[in-house]
Amino acid sequence: MFDLPLEYALIAFENAEPTGKIVPELLDLAERGIVRFVDIVFIHKEEDGAIRTVELNDLDPKSYEMFVPMGEHVSSLFTNDDLEIAARKLPNKSAAMLILWENLWVAHLRQAVVDAGGFLVERAQIAPEIVEEFVQAMSAD
Repeated sequence: MFDLPLEYALIAFENAEPTGKIVPELLDLAERGIVRFVDIVFIHKEEDGAIRTVELNDLDPKSYEMFVPMGEHVSSLFTNDDLEIAARKLPNKSAAMLILWENLWVAHLRQAVVDAGGFLVERAQIAPEIVEEFVQAMSAD
């Protein structure tokens, strides 16, 4: 089904209503073939802590139109447990967008590595905060 790395991000919004301002950037990544969006879910956490989730296909028509180019590839892979875990990370009276994507840019690099007789030993991401801590520690020495 998926032979490239998948990544996810939970993006919280200060107010409880996302504005759609990040949609053009997401569309640009997809249109340039850098990523393929696999699943997108919107999470609303009410003032009392109650959780409401909205799948991309359940958006109102106007909101859905913003995501149609991405919606062509969306597959509903997040489980209810995934959504509950994500929602627990959010403050009450907030909204978030949980995105799962496939890194298409890896395909050509992976093929070049295989063609050169190589293989992946390890892959990880390092959070910017960790890099900053490291840089500060190195400069203090």
